[in-house]
Amino acid sequence: MRKLTITLLIITTLAVMLLTAGCVSRDDELVGTWVSEDAPTWVTTFNSDGTGTHTRCWGYGTEFRWATTNSRISWNYPGHRNMETRYRVYGDVLYITTVVDGGARVIHRYIREK
Repeated sequence: MRKLTITLLIITTLAVMLLTAGCVSRDDELVGTWVSEDAPTWVTTFNSDGTGTHTRCWGYGTEFRWATTNSRISWNYPGHRNMETRYRVYGDVLYITTVVDGGARVIHRYIREK
């Protein structure tokens, strides 16, 4: 009976680890400043405390709160609607995919500022 209990405990622990592995946040890979390849005067900064800003060439900034789950960024703009986008980071390149009216997907490419 004791062997069965230990075996079930090990199986349960492994199952929980596998199920939660897909929900792990990868926030660290986003922390930093990213410059839009399409519009180099548009800069997005992700801070390690879950806050961030979008800044445009004239210095106007929009603040937001952010978090990641799997391959999605949740954006929370105070006083505005929240949104969620897909993202991927490959080295110093960030790809953010948005869906526009009509369901078309647009991929934005950002380069990490050094």
